[in-house]
Amino acid sequence: MLRLFFVILFGLHVSACDSQKQQNDFEEDAGRPPSGFTSTDADGVIGSEDEDDWRTAPIYFGKIRIDPAYPNPSFGQFVTVPVSIQEFDAIPGGLVLRADDGSGSLRLLAEILNSSQPGAYVLRFSPAILGRTGLIRLFVFDRLGELVSYGDISLQ
Repeated sequence: MLRLFFVILFGLHVSACDSQKQQNDFEEDAGRPPSGFTSTDADGVIGSEDEDDWRTAPIYFGKIRIDPAYPNPSFGQFVTVPVSIQEFDAIPGGLVLRADDGSGSLRLLAEILNSSQPGAYVLRFSPAILGRTGLIRLFVFDRLGELVSYGDISLQ
């Protein structure tokens, strides 16, 4: 009986380490420079897809879905990032959308204050907040600072 307990405990430890490694790899991918983007029209219809954009962090997989930002590219119009919460209390304390402001700091673009209920939400911002153009990486974090998703947007 004791042997079975240790086998189960070891299995849980190994799977927890694997999950943390997956999360670390995801965060490392997010830290790379932007490279391509998922093209969308003003209604969110995808024209072409970048496989690296808007993936869900391993720790939130199945609990939340982030759809591609639209319109992308943006020519100064407001940008919308659709969010679908799949489970009750899946995201502690809400969500924040941030982007590099060009000086190396992550600037707050939008937030969802309460995301405890399943359903559809949106993060929406004006690209003018960033005061720059080009390919920019957006980051979605929970309120504890854990990365949930990321994607690139082309601001014209």
